[in-house]
Amino acid sequence: MNILLTNAEGYDAPGIAALRSALILSGFNVLTVAPAAPQVRLSKAISECEPVLVERSGGDDRHPLYRVHGTAPDCVRIAILSGLASQVRAVVVGIGEEANVGEDASNSSTLGAALEGGMLGYPAMAISQQAHGSHSCCGSRGTPDFAWASTVGAELAAWLAGSPPPDRSVLNINVPAHLADRHIKLTSFSECIWEPLDCRRANVESEDSWLVQPHANGLPRFAKEPGSDAWALDKGHVSVTPLSFDRGIGRSAVKLRAWTRSIIQQVDPRLGATDGACSAGCCG
Repeated sequence: MNILLTNAEGYDAPGIAALRSALILSGFNVLTVAPAAPQVRLSKAISECEPVLVERSGGDDRHPLYRVHGTAPDCVRIAILSGLASQVRAVVVGIGEEANVGEDASNSSTLGAALEGGMLGYPAMAISQQAHGSHSCCGSRGTPDFAWASTVGAELAAWLAGSPPPDRSVLNINVPAHLADRHIKLTSFSECIWEPLDCRRANVESEDSWLVQPHANGLPRFAKEPGSDAWALDKGHVSVTPLSFDRGIGRSAVKLRAWTRSIIQQVDPRLGATDGACSAGCCG
């Protein structure tokens, strides 16, 4: 089976290298089309007015690697609509170098690229790794360890490609810095807690200019409701939040959540989760 792989941190980032290796070891043919330079926190931004340069950057016939002078969603759109990814079965994005959880995940280029894949009709997943030393569910202090995230990513990618979910579906996956157990939690987005903006007078001649820090404390905060993605990370669990482009119909989202629950039940034992079914009430 063929996988289209991209990320937001750039084609030579350690996260995508770890995930690419894990996918290849799992037997996938991996087409890597990734940004030439980091393109993080740009959401689903695409290049519309200027041509985008695409360069072959290594790999081999089964696992070619291309770098794109554009955003992560550009990579997905170019690969699919140009015919470069005509044989792929799923779109995989990651591994992001910070967690992308809660309502604030809409700002993530990692999730944005997966959403682009889902919108174009491919089952897609975004996987991100919370950094060691982080005191926030999305903090990036310390160096991420991608070993477990790449294992989880390859396992879930196999199900995504081999037993596809309902059409136009996306999984947003987050791996904690400190793993409590090997169970995967089916989650929803946590509510963001917004802080007042830090606005200071700019040191310029005009009195009508200010410097504004978009996040007052540098990082967003989350409510961490039980069953939410931020809650799962805080408890040391891998979280999977299913998303659907159901065009407002509603039924697709219900079917996708049921599909995700079924896949988690099958994947958990393969990942070594042997202490019984989830009893926290979050996976119902």
